[in-house]
Amino acid sequence: MSALPETPARRRLRRFALAAVVTNLIIVVTGASVRVTGSGLGCPTWPSCDGERLVPSAEHGWHGALEFGNRLLTFPVLAAAVAVVVWLYLTRPHPPALMRFAWVLPIGVAGQVLLGGITVLSGLTPITVAGHFLLSMVLILAAVTVHEMSRPGREREPRVGPSLRHLTTAVAIVGLIVLVLGTVTTSAGPHGGDVNAPRLDLDIRLAALAHADAVWLLLGLTVALVLVTWRLGPSRLRAAARALLAIVLLQGAIGYTQYALGVPEPLVILHVAGAAAMWATASAAWIRARPELGARPDVSGWSEPDEAGRRDHDAESVADAGPSAAASDEVASPR
Repeated sequence: MSALPETPARRRLRRFALAAVVTNLIIVVTGASVRVTGSGLGCPTWPSCDGERLVPSAEHGWHGALEFGNRLLTFPVLAAAVAVVVWLYLTRPHPPALMRFAWVLPIGVAGQVLLGGITVLSGLTPITVAGHFLLSMVLILAAVTVHEMSRPGREREPRVGPSLRHLTTAVAIVGLIVLVLGTVTTSAGPHGGDVNAPRLDLDIRLAALAHADAVWLLLGLTVALVLVTWRLGPSRLRAAARALLAIVLLQGAIGYTQYALGVPEPLVILHVAGAAAMWATASAAWIRARPELGARPDVSGWSEPDEAGRRDHDAESVADAGPSAAASDEVASPR
C-alpha cells in the first residue's frame, strides 16, 4: 500500500490537533490547581461570577481570579477543537473514523462547559468534579487520535498481530481504571475545591490501596508491552511504550510520596499532570498499534482548501453532464 504524501494540509491539521492536546492538558492542570487551593467556588455561581458580575472583582480575591481564569481557558480549548473540525471540512473528504474522533472534540468541550456549570451550581459534588476530569480524558484521547491519524506514513507501517493489539487495549482499559480509582480516592480526600465541598464517605486508605493496586497492574502490562515491542514492534509504538513506562514509574513514585507526606498541594497537582500525560501516552500506544484505522488512501482530502473546492466542483460538473459527457470522452480518448 502506498503512503499518502505529506502536505501542508496534513501539517496544519496536526498542529490543530496538537493544540487540542496541549490545551486540554493545560486546563486539566489548572483545574487541579483550582481544586487543591480551595478556589473551586471562587466564583460561587455560573455562568456569571457572583450572579451580578460576569467577571470577579477585588472582593473575590485571588481564589476568584484563579477559578475564573480556569473558566477562560475553555476558549482556547474550544478554538482548537473547532479548528480541527473546520479544517477537516475544508479539506474533505476524509475517512469516517477520523471525522468521528474529530467531532468528539467540539461536542466534548460543549459538554465540559455544561458540566462545569453543574459542578459549580451543585457546590462541587464529587461525582461532577470527577466527571469533569474524566471528560477531559475523553477529549485528550480524541485529540491524540486525530493527531496520529493525520501523520504521513501510517498507511505503510507494518500491521501488528492480534496479541499485541489486545495488549495495548488492556493497557488502555487498566489506565482508565487507574484514572477512575484516582478520582474516587481524590473524592474521599481533603482537596475538594472548597472547605464546604461534600466528600465521599469512603475510607481513603482503602481507596488509595485500590488505586495503587491498579497502578501496579498497569505497570506490569506496560513492562510487557515494552518487552514485546523491544525488537519486533513498530518504532513509534515502541517509543510510546517506553515513554509510558517512564511516566507510570514516575507516577508511582509521586503517588506514594504524596500519600506519605499527607497529600501536599504541589505534589497533587504534579500527580494530576502525570495522570493526564499517562493517558495521552497510552492513547498514542493504542492508536499506533492500529495503523490501518482511519487509513483509507481511496478517501483522502489532503489538499489545500481551494484545491478541495475545485475537486468538488469538477466532480459536480461531471455528474451534471451525465452519461453523454462520459460517452463523448470515451469516443475522444485515444486507443
